[in-house]
Order: sequence, then C-alpha cells, then structure tokens
Amino acid sequence: MASTAEYQSTETYLQALGKLLRDAPRDMGAELLEDVAQHIEEGRALGRRDEQILGALGAPETVAAPLTAQLKASRERAPLRRKSLVLGAVALILGVLVSIIDGSMADTLGDRIVGNQAPPIQGGYDSIYKFGALQLLIFAIFGLGVSASAVMKGRAALIYSYVIAGCMSILVAGFITSSGIFYIPSMVTAWMFVGIHRGTAGSVHRARRVKRMRTIGGICLLLPVVFLASGLFSGIEPSVAAYLYLALGLACGIGFLANFRPALWVTCTSGAALLVASVIDQGLLLAGIWLVGTVYFFFGLHGLLWFKRRAAQSR
Repeated sequence: MASTAEYQSTETYLQALGKLLRDAPRDMGAELLEDVAQHIEEGRALGRRDEQILGALGAPETVAAPLTAQLKASRERAPLRRKSLVLGAVALILGVLVSIIDGSMADTLGDRIVGNQAPPIQGGYDSIYKFGALQLLIFAIFGLGVSASAVMKGRAALIYSYVIAGCMSILVAGFITSSGIFYIPSMVTAWMFVGIHRGTAGSVHRARRVKRMRTIGGICLLLPVVFLASGLFSGIEPSVAAYLYLALGLACGIGFLANFRPALWVTCTSGAALLVASVIDQGLLLAGIWLVGTVYFFFGLHGLLWFKRRAAQSR
C-alpha cells in the first residue's frame, strides 16, 4: 500500500484516489472525491499543511477501501440474486406441474386423509370441479412455498429455506411410493435455495464443490448410456430411439464433465421437455420419465447457474 509521502500535492493524491474509484458508479465516486476535497480545504482553512491533512486521511487505498468493499459485496450478491429469481420461477412452474399430475391421479385428497372410505362428493359436477380446484391449489402451495425463498434475505431467508427444504424432504419420504416422487424436483429446488442463502463460500471451497458436482453429474448422465451401450452390444434389438438417446446421453454427459455450455443448455432443455411430456402424456412410464427429466433438468440448470464460463476460467 502506498503512503501519503509519495504524493507531491493534494492534486496527485486526488488523481490517485480517482483511479481507484474508476469502477465505482459515477455519482458515488464523485461524491467521495468531493468529500475528500472539501476535507482538504477545511484543513487548509484551519492552517494545517497539506502533508498533515493527507497524513490524517491516510493512503488513497485506505480512503477508497469502504466503498470498494461495498461494491465488491454488491457484485457478489448480484449473481446470487439472479440465481434466486431463476429458482423462484422454477419452483412456481414445478408447483403447477406437480399439482396437475397429483390432481389427475386416481386417489383423491380425501383418500389420503381418511383412506379409501372417504365419502363421495355431494352436489354434482360443480362440487367436483370446486373440490378439484381446491386440491390443485393445495398441492401448488408447496411450489409457492419454495419460491418464496426468492424474495427473502438475510438470516430469516436461511432459516426459512432450511425449514421448507426439510418439509419438502419429509413430504417426499412420506409419499415416495405414490405422489412423493413428483415432489423430488421441488425438494431439490428448496435445497438449492439453502445453498444460495448460506452465502458465498471461499474460492477454494467453490472450486472443490464445482469439481465434485461435475463428477457426480457426469456419472449420473453417463451411467444409463453405459448400460444402454452394453445392452446394444450384447444383442438387444436396436432402435432409432435407442441410438438417439445414446447420442444425447453422450453429448450431455461429456459436455457436463467438460463444462461445455451448449451441452449444459441441451441437458437442461431436454430435462424440462421430459418433465412437461410426463404431464401431457401420463402413461405407464410417467414416474420414470419424470425422474429422468428431473436428473437432466437439474444437472443442466446447476451447471448453467454455478459453473463459470470456460473463457472466465482461463483468465
């Protein structure tokens, strides 16, 4: 850090301070420079020498430190804010999709509360529609609860995100053999909010976490490809769909490991398409398609939100 003795005049001191503030917003930088200049003039009016005034102020780095620290913290929070808003939108959409699936399944809300002996709904079709709308709303509330994390801040946000993630985990575990499987995406979103509200980690920890997630994601995306390829080589009847999935799985898995951004977009988009398709065509493979879509969507989304661009990594 430079000392004030290096500056021959207050003008060179202010110039050095201005260079340190060049990345700050113009009004904030100009206000700090104006305050320092006013302080110098007040010191001169009291008969103090420039050397004494600058010595009391300290080096320009010291004067600029509070503002630059504030700007650095703001820049670090901005990406987290964007990630939080993206996850909030994801939670809302997932809440709607889950409510559609859950509302269209054979078992009703009454079956879950009092068992199969639930009394029939009285009042004709209007009552049935109202009851169905209420059921959809109740299940959509879980998605709304998760998305509320996007507008919360501070310690309250961290506590809330832990509570809602825990509740979603209990819901999934309690109904895992029936509808709980469809709340897994909402549960994953809730735990991703926990990661956001825990704050920024050190660069070493972030690098380890990214490396760990790239390894886990690569294995999850490539393992089905390995099974499919071994089946094809062992004599299973090949099909166009099998070869297409083989190509897609290889592209997504290798692209994820290599942090190739187009592959991350393909992975996330493919997963989203499978999630939507499982809602549109609720056949026998509904749960399987939903789970595969969940895996592809969230690994792709995680890579897009948390992996640095390769150009930024090389700097």
